Amino acid sequence: MNLLYSTLAALAVLGAFVVLIWRQNRDLLRARAHRDFFLRLIPPLSTGVFVVGLPLVLRLATTENYGAVLLVYLGGAAALTAIISRSVAPEERRAVSAFRKGDYEQAAAIYEELISRRPLARHYSALAACMDAAGNPHAALEAAEHAIKLDPKLGIAYYNRASALAALGENRRARSDLEMVFRTDSNRRLRRAAEAALRSLEEKG
Repeated sequence: MNLLYSTLAALAVLGAFVVLIWRQNRDLLRARAHRDFFLRLIPPLSTGVFVVGLPLVLRLATTENYGAVLLVYLGGAAALTAIISRSVAPEERRAVSAFRKGDYEQAAAIYEELISRRPLARHYSALAACMDAAGNPHAALEAAEHAIKLDPKLGIAYYNRASALAALGENRRARSDLEMVFRTDSNRRLRRAAEAALRSLEEKG
């Protein structure tokens, strides 16, 4: 019975991971990029398999080797999950890393390469963020408009276009785009950022 409860709990955790991935990648489903979506499911699914198998492994372990079995099992699971995670969307990971380091030109170059192979709305939106951060709002505006044309429900694209518009002094249009963030596919963090940007625009008049 304990094994059953442990397995059910593990499955519940796995289900929560899958829902989280789905919420973060709904734009891929709208774009019918099913392969990209399912690739992003692999890391949590692999973790889930290990979690589900853990109660059984511990049940088979003896008192003498319990600690060693647990250490080897969890260590192997963590290592394999890390390897799998790094193999999913490696170009996007490099672009995000470059952006966080302030190397916006490198990040933009990676996204442009991605767009040449997979013209997804998320890639255009990310390119817009890179161009805006690099001080090129005109290019950012163009990229964001491509993203919105491809996926009118992508909230981050409206946020990035609003940032470019604000940089160009078009505050009214920027405010309209920020308001669209709340009516489109946007997570809590993005909505908070949009609220802060709206307050900033209001302070500027």
